[in-house]
Amino acid sequence: MQTIFVSIGSNIDAESNMLLVKEHLNLLFEVTYSGIYQTPAEGFTGGDFLNSVCKFKSDKKPNEIRRTLKSIEEKMGRTISQKGMSNRVIDLDLILYGDMLINEDGLEIPSSDIENYKFVLEPLVEIAPDYIHPTLKKTYKELFQTSFK
Repeated sequence: MQTIFVSIGSNIDAESNMLLVKEHLNLLFEVTYSGIYQTPAEGFTGGDFLNSVCKFKSDKKPNEIRRTLKSIEEKMGRTISQKGMSNRVIDLDLILYGDMLINEDGLEIPSSDIENYKFVLEPLVEIAPDYIHPTLKKTYKELFQTSFK
């Protein structure tokens, strides 16, 4: 079993969609969630996002987890036009899979979003402050303290 972390975000009917995505995930895994953080849209003009991070354990391979997350996004109404920096119903990104290092087929583990975006790192720190980043060899709490004071 691997410990898996997923970032969650929404800025279209965000409160409802943050609740709905938990229903989907809870049917599949035993999930722990961070609190919800409100952040302005980055890289485009749009409404504020609600963001969180969740963790769960699974034997599924990383690409299986990614397919599961994409399936949930589609069921919730995410369309192909909601890519990149844009408004979205829901965004589920696999950010950590145990201490694995993967960079292939569009899958980057650990995700660089951890280092680059406060809205990913801050909720990650809430539920995993003492976990160690697989390549940077610092705890997430240390990363947050040095990156986003």
